[in-house]
Amino acid sequence: MSAINSIKAIDGPSVHRITSGQVVIDLQTAVKELVENSIDAGATNIEEVRFTQYGLTSIQVIDNGSGIAPEDYDSIALKHYTSKLKTFADLTSVLSFGFRGEALSSLCALCEGVSITTARAQESPVGAGLVFDKHGVVQSKGPVARQARTTITLTNLFTPLPVRRKELERNIKREFGKALALLNAYALGPCAKKGGIRLGVTNQVEGGRKSVQIRTDGTPSLRASVSTLWGPKALTNIVDLELEFEVETAKVALQRMSDTPLPTSVPVKIHGLTSKFAVGCGRTGTDRQFFYVNGRPCNMGKIQKAFNETYRSFNANQSPFLVVDVIIPTESCDVNVSPDKRTVFIHSEENLVTALKVRTVNLIPSIDLS
Repeated sequence: MSAINSIKAIDGPSVHRITSGQVVIDLQTAVKELVENSIDAGATNIEEVRFTQYGLTSIQVIDNGSGIAPEDYDSIALKHYTSKLKTFADLTSVLSFGFRGEALSSLCALCEGVSITTARAQESPVGAGLVFDKHGVVQSKGPVARQARTTITLTNLFTPLPVRRKELERNIKREFGKALALLNAYALGPCAKKGGIRLGVTNQVEGGRKSVQIRTDGTPSLRASVSTLWGPKALTNIVDLELEFEVETAKVALQRMSDTPLPTSVPVKIHGLTSKFAVGCGRTGTDRQFFYVNGRPCNMGKIQKAFNETYRSFNANQSPFLVVDVIIPTESCDVNVSPDKRTVFIHSEENLVTALKVRTVNLIPSIDLS
């Protein structure tokens, strides 16, 4: 092999930009990471997710979470620094949204600027203002007047990646719409570990007024959250979805991944809302279908397909409104699949889908209130 083609290590800064671009792939992913940080910090009130120019100029998230401890200031945005995991085995029981220590580090690499102002209750009314460089290293640090809360500000997302920045500028309104759709998933409430979360989302366009996009009051009621987001009429023809059953496990495959004996079945609970299984009670599209695993918003293609196929056997021309939280033992799913954590593998998913179809059909007589 000639010298010009010899294998060499990629330099550190390039590796950081490459991997960061895989963690934060679009506007909604950037917003998702900040909101999940707030929830993981115990926030009950995400006072504002503030978009400027649909997120092109800046994105700011203000929460009433526990704040950042002074001893963590220097490591909060470094790659793979996290308080959620100590060993790989901890992944089988992780309940927090973040756990890899990638989000803030990646955002630092992909934005023109990242800054944080934060204070814990014991430090308020004096907090700290932190500005980070592209490597996640604290560039400047100083005291600021601050109540117990945290504000994170991103400016000019994807500026270091010119092609992706251009694409964002070209499709900003569509990307903004996707970000709002994702924020609806958090506003609905299943992801709140201790009841509802108050969430406010605004957008400020150049030369225009700030407009409120989403505003919830933090109710733990799923129905109340739906009514707040889309109006009382959204609850017309909506019924509760409550299922509980056992799913047979693919024991051999599971056993290879564990040193301890595993059960032959796992308990599954389905909690949420759905449209009545009757003609005219659904929707024309699948835009209001939200799926969670143990409260984690995620993409669940097979389970979504199962619900839609079952529903269309009763209402062929429409799709159901769906909020579905699949509650299963943490060791029965793998959340460490994709960098954005939107993909979740469920062990014995085919068995779960089969059982789900049977249980849903059996439930129809009790919920089909046509």
